[in-house]
Amino acid sequence: MTGRPVMLYDGDCRLCRWAARLVDRLDRRDEVGLLSLEDAQAARLLAAVPQTERDERWWLVRRDGALVPGDGGAGVELLTELRLTRRLARVLERLGALPLIDSLDRLASRRRGQLGRLVPDGPAPRRFP
Repeated sequence: MTGRPVMLYDGDCRLCRWAARLVDRLDRRDEVGLLSLEDAQAARLLAAVPQTERDERWWLVRRDGALVPGDGGAGVELLTELRLTRRLARVLERLGALPLIDSLDRLASRRRGQLGRLVPDGPAPRRFP
């Protein structure tokens, strides 16, 4: 169990670090934790996930410890956790956009090396617990 949801992302991926920094900027109240998948704490949170699956996507760890894969609804769920994007998440849910968001996440995961060249590079943020 965690005190707040935690976003687990690939700290070796430029696009992933950029996305985590974006979440960090949007999360003015520190409502979501941020950990790179390479962090020892992330390994503990993902203990139930086979090693081969851990690095294939980003993850959201719910407060109750349940894991949601990035391409399994975590995108809208993460937006729900952030005060600044909560309304957007509700609109997306009402529009039935979850499958589209998950499809975009899968596409971005497959092309993250190419997409990473389009965003500014920077450090991997860490906010845990």
